[in-house]
Amino acid sequence: MRKTISKSVLLVMIILFGISPNKSFGQLDEMGRILTGGVSDAEKIAEAYLSPFTNAFGATLNAGWYNTARPHSFPGFDITLSVNVAIIPDEAKSFNPSELGLVSNVNFTGPAMTPTIAGGSDVERTQLQYFDNVNGELVTRAQYELPQGTGLGFIPAPTLQLGIGIPFGTDIIGRYIPEVGVGDVGNLGLWGVGVKHSLKQWIPVISRLPFLNLSVMAGYTKFYTTTGLDFRPTDIDAADLTTAIVNWDDQKLNFGVGSFTANVIASADIPFITGYLGLGINSTNTNLVMSGWYPVPVLNNDNQPEVTDQSALKDPIDFNLAGDSGGVQPRVTAGVKFKLAVLHIHFDYTYSNYSVVTGGLGISFR
Repeated sequence: MRKTISKSVLLVMIILFGISPNKSFGQLDEMGRILTGGVSDAEKIAEAYLSPFTNAFGATLNAGWYNTARPHSFPGFDITLSVNVAIIPDEAKSFNPSELGLVSNVNFTGPAMTPTIAGGSDVERTQLQYFDNVNGELVTRAQYELPQGTGLGFIPAPTLQLGIGIPFGTDIIGRYIPEVGVGDVGNLGLWGVGVKHSLKQWIPVISRLPFLNLSVMAGYTKFYTTTGLDFRPTDIDAADLTTAIVNWDDQKLNFGVGSFTANVIASADIPFITGYLGLGINSTNTNLVMSGWYPVPVLNNDNQPEVTDQSALKDPIDFNLAGDSGGVQPRVTAGVKFKLAVLHIHFDYTYSNYSVVTGGLGISFR
């Protein structure tokens, strides 16, 4: 399997986010083997294995939206580049596959805990053995070791955005990366929209304090990528008895992450420095779609694994992964911005289940 689910998922880190190519983690090619146990088990394993990445990546997409509560006057604007780094908690670096509710005809060997995508790359992993009952005898249909971790405990992501002031103390914010092809790996793109509105103008006491600003903001970011896959019966040591009806060449993986955040922001301005604080929520949802034909083995009369037209699966995976706690988490952000004429440099820290460190710079005309 030359191009895998993991390549699509990690494409962001490898190409956009400054992670060197030696972090592409070719060992994750084993990810495709999870389909050999059936669609239901594959979805459960994929969710447990990938959830630290989807949660962390969603947290990075929700960062960098603001560095002040003060909106621009019309027609002021700013262009800001931020780099957001989400920190994956230790408890998200492993999972127990026996607690996933997999089908009954599976045995687990090796350690009880196995790494998630954020876990160690050199730790022992759980092995899964699927078997069928043939005339009262248990015969192995498929067996594989769950994928390795990457050893990466953080997820970086840049955001480039434009904020434009419109009347009534409001900013409209946009993020955009046009869909581009990256070699033979696939296509990717990103867009986001947000709005920030001044609450200060509606509160008489605060409106009299020129150095203090209070606003509310909301933003949504969508990242998506499409890549080709190549997973065949030979990758699972099974004979290929399929006919022309089945075409292994049309395999594609579509992966999208949508992240929403809403916050109340307060900031205080003194010459050359702005301090800001935000209280809000995080929400992340990930969609994973595998289209095309994929091999799933069955046992023949000689109890040997083979793939037939009937056992092969077409468009097997299409499901959503909600973030932790149903996708909603509280968040607190504190930061500081240094103002050097039109050039601004900011740093902040967001405390949440997946905390984020942000640094950035931009130009602003108010």
